[in-house]
Amino acid sequence: MSGNVAIVEQAIECLNNGDLDGYMSMYSPDAQFVGYPAEVPPNYEGVKAFYADLLRALGQLEVEPIDLFAAGERVVARFTLSGFHNEELLGAAPTKHGVSVEGLTILYFVDGKVLHRVNRIDELSFLNQIGVIPTPGATSTG
Repeated sequence: MSGNVAIVEQAIECLNNGDLDGYMSMYSPDAQFVGYPAEVPPNYEGVKAFYADLLRALGQLEVEPIDLFAAGERVVARFTLSGFHNEELLGAAPTKHGVSVEGLTILYFVDGKVLHRVNRIDELSFLNQIGVIPTPGATSTG
């Protein structure tokens, strides 16, 4: 198994245990990020703040790798992110419901640190589950 895959596995374990600094240690301070919500600055500090919000808002946050493999200096991960929407997130009041969304990410490593991350999740499903976008066919009670 690739050393970079082991770094990602350790980082996921840290995130699942609520250890944000441990999770972020896999990234270079100069890392750039693609595929996060528009309001998240695409740099280390912006993404760190985003994950802090996720950990706060989605109690018992869990990232479960489905596929995880290396291709040269890249690590590709298909994952499920889940938790309970117990606090405000992305401007949405807590729903107190379970949230589960599938995602795919490509991490580009240089000297054992992620320098670039391309992330894709099922944004429509995620935003629907936290109440930012109403369920199709649902009626408003306003």
